[in-house]
Amino acid sequence: MNLLIGRGRRNTARLLATGQVTSYGSGTGVDDGALKKGIVKRYTILTTGQYSGTTAILINGKTDAHSNNCVFDDHTGLMWSRYASASVGPASNGLIPWTTTGSGTTAEGIFPYCAAAVAASLAGYTDWRVPNAYELGSIMHREATNTVPDVTAFPSWVASSYYSSTSRYSAQTSAIQVNFDTVGQTTTLTKTINAYVVLVRGG
Repeated sequence: MNLLIGRGRRNTARLLATGQVTSYGSGTGVDDGALKKGIVKRYTILTTGQYSGTTAILINGKTDAHSNNCVFDDHTGLMWSRYASASVGPASNGLIPWTTTGSGTTAEGIFPYCAAAVAASLAGYTDWRVPNAYELGSIMHREATNTVPDVTAFPSWVASSYYSSTSRYSAQTSAIQVNFDTVGQTTTLTKTINAYVVLVRGG
């Protein structure tokens, strides 16, 4: 979209394409799948030598044998960890609450998980964070099964709910989550409920 900014300066930045390429329009209607508007998502998968060696994320006595593989979004400038939380949480299955439970060495939650990744210098960086709602939604692929992100860039993405760092304004006990499932919704989740989390840096 073209926006007029300031003294006649024109910003030609465009939104990302949804990834939908199949048209479901009828009659005179032309839908997203036919128009295919926006910038097509493009990722650069970082290879050995472009990031540090494998790092284990330690939280509440549990080890998330997290690969240091990262992927760079060529359009947004965000660097993502290719893999989400996996071996942590109350059931040690990667599902953790938004709200921190426990304290000190027993603390669990998406923010202690991120802090543990920072402490471990995941991929050699110490500025990891939980993505906001817009950032997390930007990697959703509307033509993919379960709307999971590009499977080459994110090879083991679980079709489930992922927390963002954005709280619900009208009910601060809930946070915005992205459902990478057949519906592909951005909804809210009570912060005490467990969900996956993926980390991002930059932006």
